[in-house]
Amino acid sequence: MARSSILIASLFAVLLIGGVRLDAACADYRIRASAVRSASDVQAFVECAKDYLEEHGADEARRAFNEDERWMDGSTYVFVNAISRSGADQLFFVYPPDPSREGMPWGESIDDFGTDLAAEAYRVMEVVNAGWIYYSFTNPATGTRQPKATYIAEVDWKGHRANIGAGIYSADWPGSCSPDDVSAARLDAGPSDDGLRQLVRCASMVLADRGFFAREELESSRRWRHGSAYVFVLDMLGNQIMSGGPRIGPGRVPHELGPRHAFRDQFGGRDMTGTVDTFGEAYLYYRALNPATGANEPKVGFLKRVVVRGVPLIVGSGYYPGSVAVAGPPGCDEKSVAASAVRTSDDIQSLVQCAAEYLERHGQDEAYRAFHEDDRWRHGQIYLFVNSTGLTGQDSLVHVFPPDRNREVAWGPTVDRFGTDVFPNQHRILSLVPEAWHYYAFTNPSTGLDEPKRSYVKSIEWNGDRAVLGAGFYAADLPGTCHSAQVSAAALGAGPSDEGLQQFVRCAAHMVESSGYFAGPVLTEGDRWNHGSIYVYGISVNTGAVQFSGNPASVQLSGMLPELFGGRDMVEAAETFGEVFLYYNVLDPATGAVRPTVGFARVVPGLPVLVGSGYNP
Repeated sequence: MARSSILIASLFAVLLIGGVRLDAACADYRIRASAVRSASDVQAFVECAKDYLEEHGADEARRAFNEDERWMDGSTYVFVNAISRSGADQLFFVYPPDPSREGMPWGESIDDFGTDLAAEAYRVMEVVNAGWIYYSFTNPATGTRQPKATYIAEVDWKGHRANIGAGIYSADWPGSCSPDDVSAARLDAGPSDDGLRQLVRCASMVLADRGFFAREELESSRRWRHGSAYVFVLDMLGNQIMSGGPRIGPGRVPHELGPRHAFRDQFGGRDMTGTVDTFGEAYLYYRALNPATGANEPKVGFLKRVVVRGVPLIVGSGYYPGSVAVAGPPGCDEKSVAASAVRTSDDIQSLVQCAAEYLERHGQDEAYRAFHEDDRWRHGQIYLFVNSTGLTGQDSLVHVFPPDRNREVAWGPTVDRFGTDVFPNQHRILSLVPEAWHYYAFTNPSTGLDEPKRSYVKSIEWNGDRAVLGAGFYAADLPGTCHSAQVSAAALGAGPSDEGLQQFVRCAAHMVESSGYFAGPVLTEGDRWNHGSIYVYGISVNTGAVQFSGNPASVQLSGMLPELFGGRDMVEAAETFGEVFLYYNVLDPATGAVRPTVGFARVVPGLPVLVGSGYNP
């Protein structure tokens, strides 16, 4: 390998879009095609398909992947193809959208990033036996060509070296966010949490890219306002500075409005902007005047923190769930995640859904035992809790608390760092919707520290009374976390993992987002960000030039990245998908041997710069 390629390889890593490499078996993360919502879902779906192939053989797997609803739903399906250097001789063994193409060469297919798609899959499989590839493809659900992230794993198909895989399209990646797929009109016509989140994320990209020059578009364009759906922007004091809806005075954010002529704070003094600043994104549940009905109704909001030219702002929107039926999360028969397999907050939602079904099926006594004792329901920081809902903490009794059964009593007031009692806040939220996300601070049993926690909570019956069933998730890479004691180059070097690498890069990206290129000297010189072979780099998305790096030699390699990937433009891929894992081989100078390398990179909105790091597994 040429010296320049070796040095380039030391910079980088291929795209996972928010997931981590799972080491849980299909029994711990079982999912159907209809329940796939995220990258981690796709990865689990492929691992389950691989298990099915190995257990039942190629003939039965081909029949099942083409015919059974478990394996195909809309744009989600399982494919199997030969591993080949080129699409010209790459055979497809299973292709549900068009079975007539099975057994035939696919043909050369040059993707948006400059290489034959088959060649890119071949390159990745020469480094790892499972990973992600990124390209554009025709979405069978829409008939349009869209960015797609696909997880592939090597298998044996009747003696042939092959890939089994499945992919995901998302409407809120930087390279998607099409007005045809994401708009206020679509949200107004079909309200859902997914649609709301997509609208806010896409609007936040417009704001990050154009700054305050985006005001006219966000306030006036029909894309961002339609019926009762509109986008608004707040500063960190809660002052409304942009809105496609009603104008609201300083300090009076939309969710604080009660009846038309009576102001009241629905959150009892809770710092909601501080909550969003800490978690980065948050769902909100409150009451507001529905212009379609003239009534004060429950409303679901979603807020996202975005830094614009160094200034943190909050972008938001909302919908009224009472005006139309809103689909809930997948049932446990569609997606079942054991506590040990939880990797994301979406997994927490599935864990709670399964726990509620277990309680209903087996009864309270058995559920109490299982939630305390069975590995399915508790692992490390992940556990189920049950408590009554009261107007005050004094009225709220804890029924199930696996970390300490002695605390299954009335706790009294539990005021968190955001300014309100946790238990009454649960009561307030579940008086508006039957299940929801709850954001607060709580003691992490894994660290003993008071940390931000996202819990999914659901109304149930316990001892004949209304109660809350829930589980929570701590993350080390939120804007309000990223503590040096948990996330550092030394910690990643001591225990390299995809999850640790993601956290390390995301925390570095938060610093660049807030400080711009002024963060470069800190990231390249500070001991927290440089340890052994672990360091942080920043690449200009526009030019490919290295803006900063903990490895001084890499600055000389500006613009030379594509040669490492056979001409593939991985910077453009990163810009399209937002964050990327890269897999490649690199010569280890200490041993003289070629070693596989895993890297992760994230685009910082509004600059734009690609921040990344990597490790040798």
